Amino acid sequence: MKKLVPYVNLETVKDKEGKIEQFIVRTVSYLPADSNPPKEVIEGPIADNVLYRPLTIPYDGTSDKFNYFGVDFIINRADVGLLERGVKVLVKYTGVSAKAMSTSSDNLTDPTGDSGGTIVEYEDEDLP
Repeated sequence: MKKLVPYVNLETVKDKEGKIEQFIVRTVSYLPADSNPPKEVIEGPIADNVLYRPLTIPYDGTSDKFNYFGVDFIINRADVGLLERGVKVLVKYTGVSAKAMSTSSDNLTDPTGDSGGTIVEYEDEDLP
């Protein structure tokens, strides 16, 4: 799946006093042209024992033609966990193929079998 997330960028939004207000993780994914990923996702709080927040880009396309899709993840500073050091961006197939229909939903996996992702760490001295 790493090849499907060719671009990940972390933007830190600060207020007038220089304090972090939010992080924006901008991604561009190379997905089947008939996919419909969301344009923007607002992330809520996460458990305090998570090192890398999982961010998932869902896609459902099955076309043999591919296109670039941008998805922005917005994380408010107040929602960052105590041990959270960054994010891990994953791309996950959410469509139902003919093969998937014949199996139970517990056994569904990513068609490529790759559970990897792109890790981006927060790099600000103001973080715990």
